[in-house]
Amino acid sequence: MLVVSETLVILDCVTEDSMAVINLLAGKLFEQGLVTVDYGKRTCERELHHPTGLPTKPFCIAFPHADAVDVRQSALALAILKTPVTFKNMGDPDENLQVHIVIMLANREPVEQVETLRNLASLFGKQEKLQSLRDQSTPEAVVAWLGRELRLNEAA
Repeated sequence: MLVVSETLVILDCVTEDSMAVINLLAGKLFEQGLVTVDYGKRTCERELHHPTGLPTKPFCIAFPHADAVDVRQSALALAILKTPVTFKNMGDPDENLQVHIVIMLANREPVEQVETLRNLASLFGKQEKLQSLRDQSTPEAVVAWLGRELRLNEAA
């Protein structure tokens, strides 16, 4: 089961760069006991070699994640940034993208990670869905929105 809770959502997030937001979200996951203390470091290392930025419209998003070895329970942490930070494009690592939403994945099972990424990519291929997520005004609203859109409660 994928954990998504208000404590894992940051609205109007201000950070200096992509690595800072990755570490911030990893810290939230660690505080909840969902990942090990090394998850942030491993995610930052992975991001350098396998960037996760996507050139979605009307603004860019990123899905940083690391291998399952540091994941205790599958979860999703999210930051809606007040000012965008630069991530490299997943499809073209030479291209910088100004990312407005960062969704950190922590999946226990590799198959689950592929499925979660596929669901998120499909969802955020629709401009109105991306804008709708960004328009949520509270962490509770973000969690409810994700639950509806990703059908998280149907598996229970």
